[in-house]
Amino acid sequence: MKIKTKINPYRLLFQLIILGIISFMIIRLFADNNYTADFEAYCPFGGILAFSSFLVNDSLACSMTSVQIAMGALLVLAIVLFSKLFCSFICPIGSVSEWIGSLGEKLKVRFSITGYVDILLRGIKYALLYITVYYTVTSSELFCKKFDPYYAAVSGFTSDVVLVWAIISIILVVLGSFFIRLFWCKYLCPLGAVSNIFRFFFIFLGVILLYLFLIYTGYDISFIWPLGLICSISFFIEFYSLKSIFFPLFRITRNTEICTNCKLCSKECPQDIDVASLTVVKHIDCHLCADCIHVCPEKGALSINKKGKKWFPAAVLVVLIIIGIIAGRSFEIPTLNQYWGDKTKENEMQIFTRTGLKSVKCFGSSSVFANQMRSIKGVTGVTTFINTNTVKISYDPADIDTVAIMKAIFTPVKMQVRKPGAEVSSLNSFRLRVDNFLDPLDGTYLQELLKPDKDIYGFTTEFDCPVIITVFSDSSAGLDIKKIKEIVETHKLSLQMLNGQTLSINLKFAVKEIKKEVLPVSVSDYLERMKNE
Repeated sequence: MKIKTKINPYRLLFQLIILGIISFMIIRLFADNNYTADFEAYCPFGGILAFSSFLVNDSLACSMTSVQIAMGALLVLAIVLFSKLFCSFICPIGSVSEWIGSLGEKLKVRFSITGYVDILLRGIKYALLYITVYYTVTSSELFCKKFDPYYAAVSGFTSDVVLVWAIISIILVVLGSFFIRLFWCKYLCPLGAVSNIFRFFFIFLGVILLYLFLIYTGYDISFIWPLGLICSISFFIEFYSLKSIFFPLFRITRNTEICTNCKLCSKECPQDIDVASLTVVKHIDCHLCADCIHVCPEKGALSINKKGKKWFPAAVLVVLIIIGIIAGRSFEIPTLNQYWGDKTKENEMQIFTRTGLKSVKCFGSSSVFANQMRSIKGVTGVTTFINTNTVKISYDPADIDTVAIMKAIFTPVKMQVRKPGAEVSSLNSFRLRVDNFLDPLDGTYLQELLKPDKDIYGFTTEFDCPVIITVFSDSSAGLDIKKIKEIVETHKLSLQMLNGQTLSINLKFAVKEIKKEVLPVSVSDYLERMKNE
């Protein structure tokens, strides 16, 4: 006789894969100095927060990419159509909470909060969501990082984390889950609040349309009002009824003619929903995890929309993840999008695009770059894309040309690689014209490239198209043009960081012309030149 499994293998497999990937990233972080872990690479909640910041401020929260934005959009779609699949299959906090809770259940110390206490506690997550969105939008930094127990644990409590808040959150996850069924997920998780809001999708849509209409008709209304209204209405709906209104479209259904009322489904439900007493499960906490279907001993007694298979939620999730990754890599949302010129003439402006500016790597550095460009006559706006280190500069061709813009971006430098010793009598100078040398960090990268050669002492840069670089070396060492060109055109640079990690940087310096100056330079002239230029 075939023994029927009482676990949901599809969901368990998802949970183990996610935790396995996270564990691999943590182990590799310690084992590989060249590896930089991105623990929020596919975070849908971060994507939703970042996109909210972009809609309000034309700025994207730091470290967020189009993949996270796409995942956030698909999270909303999944909630509206299929319920909280992310929470039940993927979220590491949810998985850990369930497993800790199972231990509490075995020790018979775990219980479910019911009645008005349960209802009132549910309001906390909406308050946390409001605070999180408010501070994220106003700062263009992900506020959730300050207290997120997952991010704090896997990142090793980085500078983004407020230590006390994160420790309290972790304690609440662990102890809360042990004694109270899914304490964090039900009462504290801002993403749980987002998930419930989109189960009331028409209300969310109505508030947003009203807000946009008022803005269109000339009212200057802060985003905090629709945000507060959405959170308040969603909480009051949850307060008066723990049922979804219209969405999700897919729900657990029970065939009363087949059901034998064994109540295994109610006992197995991670959310403590009394499935056995319902014909259609509309409870706000149902995640469509399908655990109840897997444990049911009667074929056909429980299904999804009366005929959906128990593997259906997992299959849907796989499809959505694939779509999200593909979609997220097909576009890029700007980190910063500012226009300060005459709006009536915006269509007459031209765009100068420059890629590979590695100093433009977050919202903060994007803002610094925009402020630098704002002081340049003829520049009317800046858009940055940190994923590709690209800037798009809007300018009036009547006031400025692209060469002048590049000169404004360029920062001339003079850098000593090492000081000439007493044995050095004179220096050779090599004059190079180098393409793709415009970023303020390029001087530092070139210095690192030149360091290994003990006969090179320093260099200077000056703006031209291409940039002019003068490299100084010991005249008695015999360094030739070929060797200098080979060093400068090195495409991969490894930098040792203070934390012990090795940062790998891709360079695209291209030497278009190089010549050795005829007359050597005296050491005293070289030192004076490096001092005064």
